[in-house]
Amino acid sequence: MGAKKMDWIKFRIALLGCLLGIVLLGLWARAYFVQVVLGPDLSRQASRQYWTHKSTYGQRGKIFDARGNLLAKSVKINSVFARPREIEKIGQTAETLQDILGKGIRDLRTSLGKDRSFVWLARKISDRTASEILAARLPGVYLTQEKARFYPQGHLAGQLLGFVGLDNEGLEGLECSYNQYLSGKKKEFIVQRDAGGNLLFAPGQLSSGLAGKNLVLTLDKRIQSAAEEALAGTVLKNRAKSGLCLVVKVSSGEILAWAQYPFFNPNNFSQSSPEVWKNRMALDVFEPGSTIKPIMVAAALDTGTCRPQDIFFCENGSWTFSGQEFGDTHEYGWLPVNRIIRYSSNIGAGKIGLQLGAGRYHRYLSRLGLGRETELPLPGEAGGILRDARQWNQVDLVSAAFGQGVGVTALQLAKMYLSLANHGELIPLKLMKVPNPPERASGVRVFSKQTARAVLSMMVEVVEEDGTGTRARIPGMHVGGKTGTAQKASPQGGYAERYTASFVGLFPGRDPEYLVLAVIDEPKKNHYGGVVAAPAVREVARELVAGTDDFPGYWARQEQAEKEGGSEPAANLSGETSRIKTRMRISIHPGRVPDLRGAPLRQALEVLASQDVVPVMNGHGVLVADQKPAPGEPLPVDEQDKMILTLTFDDE
Repeated sequence: MGAKKMDWIKFRIALLGCLLGIVLLGLWARAYFVQVVLGPDLSRQASRQYWTHKSTYGQRGKIFDARGNLLAKSVKINSVFARPREIEKIGQTAETLQDILGKGIRDLRTSLGKDRSFVWLARKISDRTASEILAARLPGVYLTQEKARFYPQGHLAGQLLGFVGLDNEGLEGLECSYNQYLSGKKKEFIVQRDAGGNLLFAPGQLSSGLAGKNLVLTLDKRIQSAAEEALAGTVLKNRAKSGLCLVVKVSSGEILAWAQYPFFNPNNFSQSSPEVWKNRMALDVFEPGSTIKPIMVAAALDTGTCRPQDIFFCENGSWTFSGQEFGDTHEYGWLPVNRIIRYSSNIGAGKIGLQLGAGRYHRYLSRLGLGRETELPLPGEAGGILRDARQWNQVDLVSAAFGQGVGVTALQLAKMYLSLANHGELIPLKLMKVPNPPERASGVRVFSKQTARAVLSMMVEVVEEDGTGTRARIPGMHVGGKTGTAQKASPQGGYAERYTASFVGLFPGRDPEYLVLAVIDEPKKNHYGGVVAAPAVREVARELVAGTDDFPGYWARQEQAEKEGGSEPAANLSGETSRIKTRMRISIHPGRVPDLRGAPLRQALEVLASQDVVPVMNGHGVLVADQKPAPGEPLPVDEQDKMILTLTFDDE
């Protein structure tokens, strides 16, 4: 019995040893399998849990005007997304989001029902909407921050600046053409995460040194505002389709104002059509009409084709040439060259053009840049229309002499006049201060100084004498200019009863400091450039005179002349000085509504902006006729109680 018991004990020990051996062998096998076979894959999984790749983009560069006023910047804004796999009550969640986001419930149900880990629900929402999303506490619905473009000046130079899309890529205007320059750099990092999945890195560590570069334009916010104000008033008053206004500093070619109406606010680009955000200054091609006549006459004088004192018979207002009828608005007989410009005779211009010849005229237009882009940094700029001179017959030449059969953009027309204003030397237009444009030659002489001086004097007669541009006069200053009234081509052929009215003004006339161009498309009440466009140019020029340093002591001299019993123009000018230079004396009391009645719209907006108030505007015009709340009442503080300005025209 004792031996049997001992054998059983030995068997049990052996069995236990075998079992332990099998277990240890299994553990060793499992350890081998985990560490050797599965080791690399498990290592990668652990790395993904504790380390992750993070892509980041630097801040998009800002855009400033020449005086440092901010025109565009990037800001952080909320977007809302969902993780559908975390959402249990899809229908209830969709109904809640429908009220908050204002989107269709069918689209929301579709998005929330997808078998995905991430779907966008709305990009770049308002702070109010983001607050409502947070308050709703919807499982599986989250907020994240993205970068959005903000234009603090609203519609100021909107078409020129352009806009960026949802993914922060420039889509139009300078935002598009300088997209690579403005865009922040992209960089990928490997960063550590904690157990909760939160990234461990110091603030600013990822995006440091990645910011895009800033743009500094030649625009001047004050002059831009004046140009937009004058342009809007002109377009609305004449019930026109649209309008353009360009202001250029003659000595440098710098563009100080680039105004278009209807306005475009790039903050709300998705609510506007391409017709509104279209950069018409660079894209719209139109027949220049009579504004081409000084250029044609300059070419004729420069080549010795004619002299200023030469006279031409203007056929008493009606001329049949090669079977084609040409006419003037008045029955002119014999006119010297200067009066052909002053009275804008088509027949006189046509006869000068015949003597000049197609080849020489075409050569001057080509040298001035017609037929090709101005080389400004603008996407899709048009080159105008200038057919080969060998394709012109005699009727084509006569028509081209007074601005029909050729097509220009407003930029090209301004550049041609810039050569006259610079006494015959053609310099490029300039839109950028930073980055600096490529170095170029100082300029190209197109006309002799003598020719340029002669044509500038003729343009002064257009305004100062009994010419077509008298509505551009500024008392106390010699002003030069040229009117243009061009019929628009009809899609069916020939010309329709639709017009483009234009005016180019030079200030002062004989030695210009500034060039101001206005083009009004399809005015209804009147279509003559001297009636429609010249007053807009005058308004912008008066602002230039009042607020720039290029006319030192000008207004003081006029006021002194009035005190000393000066001439009537000086007295009239003094009256204008108060309105233009100081506009209105507006008292501002903190927390109270100022009295804006009678103030120009631009000044009223500046005053309200200083008090963080954005008004609603009713009516059309450039002056504040009435306001609500009344002066002295508390400033509005919420959406339901806005500041309302009622506008009217300045019928001076």
